[in-house]
Amino acid sequence: MTNDRKHARLDFDAPVEIVVDGQSQPGQTINISRGGIFVRTDPVPAFGIRLRLDIRLPGIPGQCSIPCVVRWSNAGEGVGLQFELLRAIEVWALGKLLRGIEAADN
Repeated sequence: MTNDRKHARLDFDAPVEIVVDGQSQPGQTINISRGGIFVRTDPVPAFGIRLRLDIRLPGIPGQCSIPCVVRWSNAGEGVGLQFELLRAIEVWALGKLLRGIEAADN
């Protein structure tokens, strides 16, 4: 089986909050890429739901609030979230975090 992902993924373990329609629930990240993130949480939001991910990224003081859309979900496993809009500082932080694995892929 081939992995057709557009972006390299990095194991990333961090607590997060998922906010859907004003309701917040905790989650734990499993991995991250420039395009999105996999989060273990329960209950899992359904495919296509737009939400806000509150997360701390290395190198950024304070918490980031990133709009995302659910690209897949699996009860008991978690959700695959695609980042919708990233601020320049968040793009910088992700680039810094992922630089090592992207160099290894080239």
